Amino acid sequence: MRALVTGCGRRLGFYLCEQLVAAGWQVTGSYRSERPELDRLRDVGVELVQADFTREEEVGAVVTALAAHEDLALIIHNASAFEPQAADPAVQLAQFDQFYRVHMAAPFQLNRALAPALARQPNGGIIHITDIYIHAPAPQFAAYVATKAGAHSLAMSFARELAPAVRVNTIEPGPILFLDEHGDDWRQQVLAKTPLAREGGLEPIWQAVQMSLKHI
Repeated sequence: MRALVTGCGRRLGFYLCEQLVAAGWQVTGSYRSERPELDRLRDVGVELVQADFTREEEVGAVVTALAAHEDLALIIHNASAFEPQAADPAVQLAQFDQFYRVHMAAPFQLNRALAPALARQPNGGIIHITDIYIHAPAPQFAAYVATKAGAHSLAMSFARELAPAVRVNTIEPGPILFLDEHGDDWRQQVLAKTPLAREGGLEPIWQAVQMSLKHI
């Protein structure tokens, strides 16, 4: 069986590709920018497709790559764009458009194009990685959180449309892995609101994916 993991170039997407390969899956991964570590994925047999998800035609290239396979059983929508809201309103609108295309338009395009392939499998599945903060949005991340909330709503709509042939779920991570640019003050603010008072790490996300895989 084959899985598509979007945003596989680093962090969670990279980790999920490694875990899926170790579990015996064939994996296709999409990435935006070439990175030296992607050679590690190539070495273990991951098929890589470069695609900028702000461009509809490049999302289409991922669909074309999957058309060469008849074993697609899982899509994990992990690709994400993230940055604080800009001060300039004109830049804010550009940010919103970027977030919308990555978090909503590209997953919509992929789901619509690849759902028939998933439906041919005994238990095809789609997982949207959203964000726990869709339930408590911060003003400085308004566009990011709003489009992640849109991704959640999109997943719920597809869940109803594609059932029972294809199962659609979401995973809502909290602060699992801080970015390098997150300063100590920011980290302490976030952890102060986190029940465990620490980063969750990537493994819990894989555990949640595994729960879904039990039905595939």
